Amino acid sequence: MGHPLLLAALAAALLVATVAHVLFWRWKLSAPGREDERLHPVTADGWTLCLGRRRPRGPPRGPPVLLVPGIAMNRLALDFGVERWSLSAHLSAAGFDCFALDLRGHGGARPGPGAPRDWSLDDYLALDVPAALEATRGATGAPAVLWVGHSQGALLGLAAASRYPARVAGVVALAPPIRLGGLAARFRLLPALARLRVARLAARLVAPASGRWQPGHADLAIRLAEVEPFVYRRMMMNAIEELPAGVVAQFRTFSLEDRIGSLDGREDWREALAACRQPALFVAAPEDGLAPPAAVEEAHRRWGGEKALWTAPAGVGHTDLVLGRRAPETLFPAVRAWLEAHSTVR
Repeated sequence: MGHPLLLAALAAALLVATVAHVLFWRWKLSAPGREDERLHPVTADGWTLCLGRRRPRGPPRGPPVLLVPGIAMNRLALDFGVERWSLSAHLSAAGFDCFALDLRGHGGARPGPGAPRDWSLDDYLALDVPAALEATRGATGAPAVLWVGHSQGALLGLAAASRYPARVAGVVALAPPIRLGGLAARFRLLPALARLRVARLAARLVAPASGRWQPGHADLAIRLAEVEPFVYRRMMMNAIEELPAGVVAQFRTFSLEDRIGSLDGREDWREALAACRQPALFVAAPEDGLAPPAAVEEAHRRWGGEKALWTAPAGVGHTDLVLGRRAPETLFPAVRAWLEAHSTVR
């Protein structure tokens, strides 16, 4: 009898220590968003999303800007709690009305009674995007947005420009992953990891020690040398979310079949780029392991509207493109300048 009691006591002590560790460091590394207000649009299937709004600080410009982060990240990836690294804050200072989006299952989004607990990119596109667009129109009166998306958010923006052309006035696609054929082997364990639902807890547990070392394969997603350690730690504590199992499985399918499109195969989002007529800025990072420059350049070639291509400085990777030490002086001004050229002062 002694051994079970001892094991139970050890398990309880470990649980208490883990909770205390997370709570202490969550307080210590807190970097909450500094938006002016939050909007909570409701999707047709019962999810309440969250839009963090930053009103214009300079002479107001239009259309408004919708910022959409990548997979397993919430709106703080593009409206970071440390002001210098907030793309949303940078754009609002230039006069843009900015709305940073939490998709379902992320950040401030919450499920209503009966809302599905599994979803795919198709659900983001068919349900979350229309709800966010309607909320933005309701708040500003503008019928369309300028879409700024990173990674998965960039892919969704390109697909939304095709599906909702009257609602998307232009797209800034930061490292869009339109071709994943070479990553199938690296993605093979992600679906199982996603089903365990430990990504957010793991990120918070290791956050205090982050920013000085990381496993080698993590370079695919973020370049350690490009991120300030205090930013890296706060990103891990505040911006990381669970890997959505259905979304991960869909990306896994993309990598195996070398296609990008709807689950039923009826929509090919890569082929649809040629039919889009909105202006678009495509942004590549030289050391990006998830959206290599060749893939971003392909998206740029395929795009049917006015287009531009901008490449980050040497050494920059996928996530440090937006949260890296050089982002405020390189990426942010480039995005602002393009948006200013495709907007008007109200």
